Amino acid sequence: MIEGRDIVCVSFVTWDDHWGTSQQLMSRLAKSNRVFFVDQPISPLSFVTGVRKRSAVWQQFKRWLSGPRVVAPNVWAGAPPPVIPFRTNTIINRMNAALIRRWMRTSLKKLGFTDTVYWNFEPGLPGLAAGAKPALAVFHCVDDFSAIPYWWHNSGNQMGLEEACCKESDVVVCTGRNLVESRRKFNANIHFVPEGADVQAFAAAAAGEVPPPASMAALPGRIIGYVGVIDFRLDVPLIEFMASKHPEWSFALVGPVKGDTMDLAGLRALSNVHFLGRQQLDDVPAFVKAMDVTLIPYVLNDYTHHIFPLKLYEYMAAGKPIVSSAMSEMLHYEGDEMAIGRTPEDFLAKVEAAIAEDSPERQAARIAKASTESWDARVEEVSEILEPLLRGRAVHRAPAVVSPTSSAAGG
Repeated sequence: MIEGRDIVCVSFVTWDDHWGTSQQLMSRLAKSNRVFFVDQPISPLSFVTGVRKRSAVWQQFKRWLSGPRVVAPNVWAGAPPPVIPFRTNTIINRMNAALIRRWMRTSLKKLGFTDTVYWNFEPGLPGLAAGAKPALAVFHCVDDFSAIPYWWHNSGNQMGLEEACCKESDVVVCTGRNLVESRRKFNANIHFVPEGADVQAFAAAAAGEVPPPASMAALPGRIIGYVGVIDFRLDVPLIEFMASKHPEWSFALVGPVKGDTMDLAGLRALSNVHFLGRQQLDDVPAFVKAMDVTLIPYVLNDYTHHIFPLKLYEYMAAGKPIVSSAMSEMLHYEGDEMAIGRTPEDFLAKVEAAIAEDSPERQAARIAKASTESWDARVEEVSEILEPLLRGRAVHRAPAVVSPTSSAAGG
């Protein structure tokens, strides 16, 4: 693992948002490094898009005023100043970058960060690296943001911004094979490192006497489950189709509902579909353990064909049968550990087969398959890529661990 470095992580989420790649990697790197986690910036438009709750937007505004906060051992999170809306516009984007660079320099000076590793997950904000004066610049690409179907989102400009992020970086890491191939032309030093999972937590829940959460224990029949953000990616008609065909099953959707989700009125009208909301990160393995079949039910479009769902290895580490939509990245994993549904009828048939054919032997095989796909392993994979580039570059040894006064949990 990389050691003794000051890392500046620019994320497209906030530290306490639904936990993903940036938080998972940084929380582990902080064991031997210091991390400044730059939250996603807000703008006046954030109050009306529906992507984030207004209360969360207000909270970020207050956090900007109060300055960097300690959120985990050796991790500070900072909310940048509010930016100008329509940030994919070239002129506005440059103005926003200048604003955040100035704030970043001031924040890093207060924290005493020097010779940083600049680790950018935000594809819409090139030009920030200069604010961190990095010894090494990394762009970590986890999604094709140019394909997000938001009305205020200019896809052509977004891809141009991401091209700049790739070109200004010493190295690019992508979580999907399609992402690697589509961005290789922007930076030849590009690598595929898939998403990971907290393998130990999910496997321990599967093996131990972990009681099901009360909300899951109350559900009748077979439990068909989904864990993750409920947003524009979710194939709502597919779930509605399956729930209508099998009213004796319970469909448990575990995760926050975003304002950009397809109309959920039909799903909410079905008595066997249950929205269980966002859960604490540590509780998620118990929810998955209570499921009979786990789902990755996404619509098929340019965006989803480039993603690697975090939940794949989480489900697998719990030993659960998995049925996924036919996204390009998921086709590489079709087999005994995961089935692919190519039409609504085929998807339902795969769920039925998963219930009928599951066994302790198959569960053990899935757990074994996932055992090498932990977040700790991912940190080592990325470190092996970065460490040769860091050799001989200036290093600032991080001081003793700084811990938060109160715990900050993801979800």
